[in-house]
Amino acid sequence: MARRAARPAIAGVQCIAAGPAPENSTAAIRRFKPSHVIIIDAAEMGAEPGTTRLIDPAAAGGASFATHGLPLSVLAGYLAAETGCAVILVGIQPRSLEFGETLTPAVAEAADALVTALRESLAPKA
Repeated sequence: MARRAARPAIAGVQCIAAGPAPENSTAAIRRFKPSHVIIIDAAEMGAEPGTTRLIDPAAAGGASFATHGLPLSVLAGYLAAETGCAVILVGIQPRSLEFGETLTPAVAEAADALVTALRESLAPKA
């Protein structure tokens, strides 16, 4: 999804495809000195595939996220403390969080809609 959001580039916005180890991207995030970090990840929320929700990063334990070495609540807290940024967590309900599961049409459609909404919100106004 980050690759979709990154092209064409938006001034002042950096997209990072962090994959299964988003904690490995903290140095790049700290160097960028963002005012906001938006983390988008697959999350088991007991909803229909493709459902998107804002999730309080401090309460991220209420949703089961894709397997990461570091819980997203810890990552969000670290980024906020290190950079002073606001951290926003968006969950997208997959069909399954099983390893090797492919992207379903409902999830792909939700991801595309989310990228469109973010690009429209973040792009400089003419």
